[in-house]
Amino acid sequence: MLKFLNFALTFTALGAAAAFAQNEPKSSVQKKTYTQNGQNVTERTVTTVVTEAEPQPQNYTVAIFTTSRVKEADADLGALEDYITGRVTDLNFNVISGETALNAVSSLAPGAKATELDKQLAQGTSAVRLAQTLGANYLLQVSIAGADSQKNTLDAYGVKQTNDLSTVRVTYKILDGNNGASLAADTVRVSRTYQETSGNKTDRSNIFNDLLDEAAVKVAASLKNQIARGRITATSPGQGLVTVTLTTELGDVYIPDVRIGAENTISISDSKFKVSVLNATVEVDGIAVGTAPGAIEVKGGLHKLRITREGFKPWERTVNFSNGQKLNAVLEMSEAGYARWQNATTFINELKNGAKLTDADVKRIEGEAKMLEQSGYRVDTKDAPQITNKSLF
Repeated sequence: MLKFLNFALTFTALGAAAAFAQNEPKSSVQKKTYTQNGQNVTERTVTTVVTEAEPQPQNYTVAIFTTSRVKEADADLGALEDYITGRVTDLNFNVISGETALNAVSSLAPGAKATELDKQLAQGTSAVRLAQTLGANYLLQVSIAGADSQKNTLDAYGVKQTNDLSTVRVTYKILDGNNGASLAADTVRVSRTYQETSGNKTDRSNIFNDLLDEAAVKVAASLKNQIARGRITATSPGQGLVTVTLTTELGDVYIPDVRIGAENTISISDSKFKVSVLNATVEVDGIAVGTAPGAIEVKGGLHKLRITREGFKPWERTVNFSNGQKLNAVLEMSEAGYARWQNATTFINELKNGAKLTDADVKRIEGEAKMLEQSGYRVDTKDAPQITNKSLF
C-alpha cells in the first residue's frame, strides 16, 4: 500500500549557487606636485573602483511526492509530511501543503476516493504531469526505504539488559519536472538505541515517529547541500503545447439509413452509418484534460492516452503527440453498455421497410431518434446519399 503526500514548494539557491556579476573596473588619477630637498616632486595617486553586484537568488518550484515502501509506516506518512514541511520552511522554503496537490487531482476525477487518487499518482508519468499542471519545474520524491530493529541481550552480574537499535532509511531524489530524469539523489540513515532492564522499561511508542523527525532534518540538510553544490541544474526545455484532435467511434456497431417518404412511408437502405461516442473523458498521463470528440492541448512527445466513458471498456495507447495530429479511438461497449444500447435502439428494429406510418407514429419515432442522440451518441450521416426522402437521423 502506498500513500502519496503531494505538495509544491519554492526554494532559494544558496552558497555556491550565488555568483557575482562584475562590471569593468574604472580608474582615476590624482596628481600633486611639490618641492622636496630642492627638487620638484610629482606624486600620482591611482584609484581603481570595481563595482560588484550580487544577483538575486534563483528560485526553484518543486512538487514533492512522499511514499513508503514499509507497509507498517503508512500511518506515519502524515507526520513525515509535517516534519519535512517544518524543516524546509526553516530554510525559507515556501511550502504548499500536500492537500493542495491532491485536490488538484480530485477536481479532475470527481467522485474518486483518496485511495484511487493515490494509485493514479503512483504512475511516474502522472507525477510528472501533475508537476507540470502545478507549474513545478522539479519533482522531489521522498521514500521511507526501510525500517528495522536489532535487539541484543546481555546478562552481566545477574542483571539482564536489552539494547534495541532501531533504524530508519529515507531516500530522496530530485527529478526534472519536464522529463522525469534524475538530477540528484541521496539516502539518509537515522538510528536510536534504547536500553531496558527487568526493572526499567522505556516507553517506545513514539520511536518511529522520532526517527522520522530526525530523518526530515537530515533530508533538509542534504537538500541544502545539493543546492549549494549546484547539483540542481536547469531543467530540460521540454516540448511546447501541441493541439491534438480526437474522435471517438463506436466499434462494430452501425445504424441503418432510415428514410421517411412524403406519405410517411418507411425506407430502410442497405447503407450503414457509423456512430460516434460523445462526452468521453480524455486522460493524459493519468490526469483528465478534456473530453472527446474534440481538440486538446498537451505537451508534445510520448504520453499515455486513456479515453473512458461509462458503459465502455477503457481505451489506452502510448502516443507520441505532435501538433495537428488526429487520432480516432474505437471504443468497445461493456456488457451493461450494450444492453442499454439495445434498449435505446429497439424502435429501429421494429421498423418495417415499406410500411406506412401515421403522423403520430412519425413524431414518436423522430422523438426516440432525438433521445438516442441526447444519450451521448451521434450518427455520422456525412456520406449519406442525397435523396428526397427525409433521413431519420
